[in-house]
Amino acid sequence: MIVHGSHKPLTGKCIMVTRARSQVRELVEQIERLGGEAYAFPLLKMMPPTDTAKLDEAITQLPAFDWVVFTSVNGVRFFLERMREVGVGLEAFTGKIAAVGPKTAKALEHHGLEVAVIPSDYVAEGLLSSLYDQLLPGQRVLLPRADIARKALPKELARLGLAVTEVDVYHTVIDAEHAPEAAEKLQQGLIDIILFTSSSTVTHFMAAMEPYASLDWLKHVQIACIGPITADTAKQNGLSVHAVASEYTVEGLLAAIIENLGGNRHGTNI
Repeated sequence: MIVHGSHKPLTGKCIMVTRARSQVRELVEQIERLGGEAYAFPLLKMMPPTDTAKLDEAITQLPAFDWVVFTSVNGVRFFLERMREVGVGLEAFTGKIAAVGPKTAKALEHHGLEVAVIPSDYVAEGLLSSLYDQLLPGQRVLLPRADIARKALPKELARLGLAVTEVDVYHTVIDAEHAPEAAEKLQQGLIDIILFTSSSTVTHFMAAMEPYASLDWLKHVQIACIGPITADTAKQNGLSVHAVASEYTVEGLLAAIIENLGGNRHGTNI
């Protein structure tokens, strides 16, 4: 699984990937193509909600919504899976659809759904800016999201006079199965960079590593975050952040690593 490149941008770097188990492979493979070593430490599990009553009600009322706003690929996956389970077809999407970024839009378009709005900044604030001129007070907006999603988007939509229905389509739970092994690698100085792709990866990392943490135990590790919100969460948890993606995607994160932390161990990097 680990590939060593000789003259590639991440040669000599061992990079810890903390994404969910279902999403970790894509990032691992990209790191390996860039010559780095990837150590997969999946910290998140995505689970369907145990109580689907509110979600099912929203799905059966889908044609009544003027907008359906998706803020993650996982949100798309779990929502469409639940639609199939309750027997509601894709033709029930009669309003407009917005997606937080190109990956989320691609997941929707894969199923033949047309995406009306994709912001240039792939965060809730960017989505709001892109939607602003198209929203009208009184319109109904459905937000199918994770249970731990930030409240900035629904709060601002409600402030603009829209009728917002927020439903949990999946729950995020900690997966600390490999925490002892990951801690050992960090303590032995075998990890150069830790990647955080969401605020929840940061908080789950801190929780999983709490039994193993000691003073300055991460002082030799560089930390890269997918965007400013994740970086803020890292800083709030006492971590130093060395690189932040300017485009809030996996590709943007890798570009930030190469620009700020890349090179080889014997060269002039970092």
